[in-house]
Amino acid sequence: MKSVLADRYVLEHEIARGAVGVVWRAFDRITGEWVAVKVLREELRGEAEIFESFRAEAEILRTIDHPGVVAVKDFIVTDAVCAVVLEFIDGLDLREHLRVHGPLPAAEAALRCASAAETLAAVHRSGYRHSDVKPGNLMLDGTDGVKFVDFGIARAAASRTAPSHGTPEYIAPEVASGDSASTGVDNYALGLVLYEALTAHSAYRGGSITEVVERHLTRIPVRPAAVDRDLWQVVETLLALDPRARGDLDAIAAELRRLAPRLSRQATAPIEPELRERDATKSFSYEPVTPHAAEGIGALLAAGQEPPAEPARRGRFLVAALVLVGLAAAAVWAVAALTGPDVPNAENAGDPSEEAGTSAPVEDESSADPTEPDPSASATADAESATPEGPESESPDNGAESPDMSGSEDENGGSTEDGSDDDSPGSDLIGSPMPTSENGRDSR
Repeated sequence: MKSVLADRYVLEHEIARGAVGVVWRAFDRITGEWVAVKVLREELRGEAEIFESFRAEAEILRTIDHPGVVAVKDFIVTDAVCAVVLEFIDGLDLREHLRVHGPLPAAEAALRCASAAETLAAVHRSGYRHSDVKPGNLMLDGTDGVKFVDFGIARAAASRTAPSHGTPEYIAPEVASGDSASTGVDNYALGLVLYEALTAHSAYRGGSITEVVERHLTRIPVRPAAVDRDLWQVVETLLALDPRARGDLDAIAAELRRLAPRLSRQATAPIEPELRERDATKSFSYEPVTPHAAEGIGALLAAGQEPPAEPARRGRFLVAALVLVGLAAAAVWAVAALTGPDVPNAENAGDPSEEAGTSAPVEDESSADPTEPDPSASATADAESATPEGPESESPDNGAESPDMSGSEDENGGSTEDGSDDDSPGSDLIGSPMPTSENGRDSR
């Protein structure tokens, strides 16, 4: 016998299952339409935090009225069940499509990611960031669109805190290093979605979660030979290390739509990812703009800035002069001590080199312009101080496995994004697990 919710929604069959809920295809007796019903797992209904997150997702989806976001039709809370009724989208999500059919043609990938960029821009204007953008959360819609279907860990855009769970393969570098999050995390993940749409491979998959997180901080994908150069510049803009350099999403969407008509409509075979070291010293200056179509991606890219050469040179001369004075004073003191008469209480005599070092503060290059910090030095320091362990929320104490890494680990600790070995056509394709360490568990 089929279950019926609220005397209205007839649950036909299960279509998806996650860490928090189970999604059913259901029939609405009143409207005569098919709907998707996401039911909170029975064992989690008593968990106040999870229940509140489930309710908040429904509220966020109601707030964001956009064709690129799945629509909420009803919210049901009884003693026996908690469920949200959603618009039903027939078809595959992007992850499943890539696993079954391989890469999208470049023109289609550009248009679908343009649709995703426009939706994310609207989400940000509504006061939220998605925080878990990935192919498995994008349903294919029509011939060139997508719809976002999961806002389970969405956050207010003004919040600087990172979500406590997510998918390591799509985590932004600043979150991986423990810094505060911004809407730029969605831009970064969209860049990885575009890469994946073009190659059918996850750029950062492979190894333990710690290794995956570290690669976001230190490495970036190399352009495959089959990918158009202008399209690749969009990918690299979205994957910039500095969140401010990841472009304005409306401008990104406009550029993708401008490029689409001249891009290939023939899909390639799956392309193995190749990574190169990031330029940790590169600095960025970002102002969101919407370029004229003729200007192309150049208006989207953030220009690197170098500190003024002349003030920095004067600062280096000052440091060198002070060091020479200190060395000369130390030499005079040493000669006097060796050749002169005994000095009472010589062991308490002050070291002239200390006086030389403290007689005037050494400001180095920054003394030339105290209001303008060196962005390249800051980027270098950030890169050196970043730890491979990621944020605390993703590295539980004592090596315990995180229960909140939704959709990112299988039973063996591999990153699958809801996939398995059985349905995976390759060792590194979407849906395949990450290799584990020798003891079978991810090193944390």
